[in-house]
Amino acid sequence: MAVQRPPGRRGRPASVPGRHFDDGRGLNAFADRIAVRCHRCDTPGWVLASWQPYRWTVRFRCTGCSVALDSGDWVGAVCMQGRRPCGYCGHQWLYVHRRIASGVRLPATFPARCGQCGRSSDVDVSATPLRDAEPADPHFGLPLHLVEPTRAGLLWAYNAEHLQALHQYAVATLRETKGHHRSMFSRLPQWMKLARHRVLLQRAVERLQKRLLQG
Repeated sequence: MAVQRPPGRRGRPASVPGRHFDDGRGLNAFADRIAVRCHRCDTPGWVLASWQPYRWTVRFRCTGCSVALDSGDWVGAVCMQGRRPCGYCGHQWLYVHRRIASGVRLPATFPARCGQCGRSSDVDVSATPLRDAEPADPHFGLPLHLVEPTRAGLLWAYNAEHLQALHQYAVATLRETKGHHRSMFSRLPQWMKLARHRVLLQRAVERLQKRLLQG
């Protein structure tokens, strides 16, 4: 899987009203329970994951259409890649590198035009998961349930704990860090970090919290 380290949940400093301290947690710290929508029938559900030595064990069971996904399955966006010599002049190499959205049938080959002779040859391709292409869970690529558009940008979250962490960040008038360059908060979109968007972010998070409570 893409996540290489277990989610750390210890050693957090006590919260202080009006102050937010970046404790260094990455997004994977919230990836053990993710609110999603089924890729087939759009029914809300949960991806459940547990960290075993050096890997995640993950499952999803849809209550609407009974589709089942387990560790290693992927239904999200992919990158299709491949290469071969031109089938006509042998010119090295014809390359294919394409991003394919989730839900699109994946072909076994793509045509590529030779820069030498100008003729097209079919190139065999393989698929690699794109884990940051869409608001999707990192295990299966299922669309997230907790997604909220705003005038500044798109907000999304995995679960209630993730929303609470974002809410604490949104309401803080003082934000501190010790240089955690790989933390979730350091990698937030720029619009979320701007002081003028503090209220906008707070209200968007609260709308998602209400949606989660309503099911």
